[in-house]
Amino acid sequence: MLRTRTPPGDRSNRPRAAAGSRQRALDAALALFEAQGVANTTIEEVRDRSGVSIGSLYHHFGSRDGLVAALFDDLLAGYRAHIMAALKDSTDARALLEGFVAAHIGWAVAHPAAARFLSEQRRNPVITRGEAKLQQGTAEFLRPLLARLRPAISAGTIRSLPPELLLSLAIGPVQTWTRLWLNGQTALKPETAARRLGELVWAAIAVPSTYPGRKS
Repeated sequence: MLRTRTPPGDRSNRPRAAAGSRQRALDAALALFEAQGVANTTIEEVRDRSGVSIGSLYHHFGSRDGLVAALFDDLLAGYRAHIMAALKDSTDARALLEGFVAAHIGWAVAHPAAARFLSEQRRNPVITRGEAKLQQGTAEFLRPLLARLRPAISAGTIRSLPPELLLSLAIGPVQTWTRLWLNGQTALKPETAARRLGELVWAAIAVPSTYPGRKS
């Protein structure tokens, strides 16, 4: 009679365990980067805080720089998913733009360490080495939002400007205010900033007859 050999562990759980250790490492890295900065954090400190072995860390990320890049990519993906989910039910250009402003600020308030890391590390050479990939990802993220602005341009609701310029008018001011808030340089409450910035963005791009106020 043939004997079956029992495997030393349930292999079906290995991908799940690997994903769990990777996430623990990313969470630990973000906490350490927030507390003491990227430059002052070692891979050994990430190991100690996460409980993930050095071997696993190098398996997942290859190096400390790889860990920084992976964290940036993961946080950026989470931010973009939040924005898209928040805007999925926006029915017109004004709701889309004001919703973008509110969703951006709301995500930063809910995840300040993540928002600060993305803002501060955007020009880190570790990140800019992948600039082409970043630019492609940004274009793919913005494409459906830009497409949703075109009908409003055709209808004369918003100014006849390139859609990417219109969206830049929303992104620029909200990113600037969010950086100020993250650095403790504004006393304006986030919900107030979201409302006022949304109104200002709409006033800047709407055809004048369409922006005195939203009808209830």
